[in-house]
Amino acid sequence: MKLFLLIVHGLSATMLLGAITHQAIAVWMPSPPSAGFWHSLRAVHPQRYVQAIVFLFVFTMVLGAFLYVPFRSDVRAAYLDASVPWATGLFEVKEHAAAIALALIPAYWALWQSAAHRGSRRAVTTILLVVAWWNFVIGHVINNLRGL
Repeated sequence: MKLFLLIVHGLSATMLLGAITHQAIAVWMPSPPSAGFWHSLRAVHPQRYVQAIVFLFVFTMVLGAFLYVPFRSDVRAAYLDASVPWATGLFEVKEHAAAIALALIPAYWALWQSAAHRGSRRAVTTILLVVAWWNFVIGHVINNLRGL
């Protein structure tokens, strides 16, 4: 069951990365209507991603919380703390970044509901983008250190 939840956690994190990256590209580099791959990548409607990002972030976080207890008791204590203590530090930063981003989710949702606050939307979206990528990369590094 833990392996299944870990795979679903990874898939939801991948979907979150796609959505938040698309939205951040559209927010930072809006594209005029034009042909071509790069223009179409930037020409998405960033407001359409808000509900998906909120759901995926919370869903991924909940799955991570279920997986945290076995990780903390089985893997971290037995392997990471003894063999690769730097990985424990990276995981601690990952936990804190995820908690900060989770606290930003209501502000993110509220900012995208109003037409104003363009700069604030950019800032919060960028913070969530950085945290999502950081957590994804560090999660894979830690998982690959111990094996699936």
